[in-house]
Order: sequence, then structure tokens, then C-alpha cells
Amino acid sequence: MADLLELVDSRQIASGVHAIVLRRDEPLSEPVAPGTFLDVLCGTAATSLVLRRPLSIADASDDGREMTLILRVVGTGTAVLAGLPVGSRVDCLGPLGQPFRIESGVGRALLVGGGVGVPPLYLLGRRLVEAGVRVQFRLGFRDAADVFWTDRFADLGQVLVSTDDGSAGTRGTVADLEQDDAARDFAPEAVYACGPLPMLRYVQSRFAGEVPTQLSLEERMACGVGACYACVVQDARDADHQYRICWDGPVFDAQEVAL
Repeated sequence: MADLLELVDSRQIASGVHAIVLRRDEPLSEPVAPGTFLDVLCGTAATSLVLRRPLSIADASDDGREMTLILRVVGTGTAVLAGLPVGSRVDCLGPLGQPFRIESGVGRALLVGGGVGVPPLYLLGRRLVEAGVRVQFRLGFRDAADVFWTDRFADLGQVLVSTDDGSAGTRGTVADLEQDDAARDFAPEAVYACGPLPMLRYVQSRFAGEVPTQLSLEERMACGVGACYACVVQDARDADHQYRICWDGPVFDAQEVAL
């Protein structure tokens, strides 16, 4: 069932990137799990576009009443959502999806993100730190104007940044951050990643099979509840089976999926 959440804050945090805070009237029965998402109608009840937009939850209050979403304006829907005035009521389904799993006994975790795949890593990092895990973030952006929330991530752990043009941090992709001394000195016992497909392929090839690795897949979704099979990824172990990213994911063990 959809809920009407109140938009209580909306601000631009990088070039074309906006953070919005939504508040529900009642608390959730359990804390918001990192890696889950809201399926959001873009607009008001009178002007909403037909298809919802799946947006990862970047942060949440302990009672789940307030949730922060970060979105990049790339089309009409996200532009409408970014332009809504504070006080608007936003139609949302969720939290939905299979979350990141925090395994017991892990002392060091590496979190790798790219672009708008970065946001869910903040709530994940917060949950890991609360569990006593030391975290390192490797975050990739297009350029300095694209960078956001690095100060907040730094409150949780070590942050290494790459940009395509070298205008902030290391020039290149998150793969190039491996040459940083801090990266060489960090031996992760678990790896988590969210971002564009080339980045996920790098993380999968680099870490899966050696270190427990989880990937959150970005995909356009039509229904968001597993009914339409519009968002699928191939099962790495069964050529006749595909996973529904919205329902079976968006988080998968890296060895489960063929990217």
C-alpha cells in the first residue's frame, strides 16, 4: 500500500543532484534496512507521472519516520520531484527490496560507490559503524561539481575520492584508487558496492570469490514489486533463470549474478 509522505526538506547538494527528506506520519515497526528503496510518484496527486521512480534510501531516522533520498535530475520525473515545494505530499511505496546484509564477525568493510550509487552506502556505513566495523569508502564522481556528502562519510570512516577529470581526489575511476597508500593498507573482510555497471563489474572481478561481496544493482523499474519482469539480471548459476532486481534485489551476492 502506498503512503503519502510529507516533503520536509529539499536542497541541491551538487550539480544536478538533490537531497530530499520525506516524513511519514507514523514510525515504522523496524529500522530502515540499508540498500532498500522507495518507489516514488513524481509530482502531486493531480500531476504525477504514470511510472514511479525507484530511489535508494540514503539515510533514515531511528524510528523510520524520516528518510533522505538523493537523486540526480536526468529527465522530467526527477525534475518534477526535485522542484516540489516543502510541504508537498509525495506518494511512495516502501521501503522495498532486499537490503545489504551485515555479517557478524566482520572487522573491516570496504564500501565502493559511483555517482548516484553513492547514497545507500551512507546508511550502510552508519549501520556498520554502529556494529563496531571499521569502514573505508571509495567514491567515484564525474568531476568536483558532482561530489557530495564526503564530509558526512568522513564522520564514519576513511574516504577516498576519484573523479573522471581529476578535479577532485584521484584522476580516474574507483579502480584507480587501489594505488592509494590508504587503499593498499586496508584489507577488507567484506565488500559492498553500488553504482554503474562498469564499476560493479570491476568490484565483482576484483573481490568476489576472495572476500564476501555484495552488489546493489541500479536499474529502471516499472512496477517495483516484481510483477512485470522489466528489471532483470541473469542468474550466474542458471542460464534459464533471471532475477528480478526490484524483488530479488536490488542487493545480490556478487557471485549470484552475471553482469
